Amino acid sequence: MKERNLDKEAQEENSSSQNVKLSILRIIRRGARSGKAELLLSMGSSFFIPLKMVEQYNLESGMELSELQVEELKLQSDYILAKKKALDLLASREHSVYQLKQKLLQREFNLQTILKVLEELQIEGSLSNSRFIENWVSYRIRKHPEGYRSLFAGLLKAGISSEQANSYLLLFFEEFDVDEILYRAAEKMMKKSNITKEKLIRGLKNRGFEYSAIIRFIDQKFTGYTQM
Repeated sequence: MKERNLDKEAQEENSSSQNVKLSILRIIRRGARSGKAELLLSMGSSFFIPLKMVEQYNLESGMELSELQVEELKLQSDYILAKKKALDLLASREHSVYQLKQKLLQREFNLQTILKVLEELQIEGSLSNSRFIENWVSYRIRKHPEGYRSLFAGLLKAGISSEQANSYLLLFFEEFDVDEILYRAAEKMMKKSNITKEKLIRGLKNRGFEYSAIIRFIDQKFTGYTQM
């Protein structure tokens, strides 16, 4: 991000803002791992700022800042901290654009800053709805086999558009055998000792499989199954 000169910007402020000064009462470092500090200002306000900005602007206790200088510091720090948090979240797992936006909002970052960060991450390739869909569907099929309806609903909940979700799932089910996925889902459910035909049908319906496919599958694969 392009560095800004606070002293130069201070000269461009209007006279009313120049007359309002806030003093830095204390700078509290929050640990090397967090990479940030808390600026405590006169008038009881405070905000977090990256440690590198403390060094960049030689901030120290007793230093006076105008209101506009404080706002400029807040905007810059909000951007840096929001992007760092976003990258940390993406390092743990893929997120949809919507999911990442919600998590950053929960951490009370400025909305305009969040939108800027999300746009940059998509341009850089760190954030991708297409990649999220592929990874999410693959994980669900592997760990919790489901049919089209459940997968579609899950993608919508993650903020994926109905057009994009439908387009991907149609191609996915052209490549993968629905009966095989249904079999894997049934196999997991049949490990329960109290399973019945009715419970199996209901469970598979709840996982988004079509009723006709369930009945056809049971007739073909589980004829004579004793617990049914």
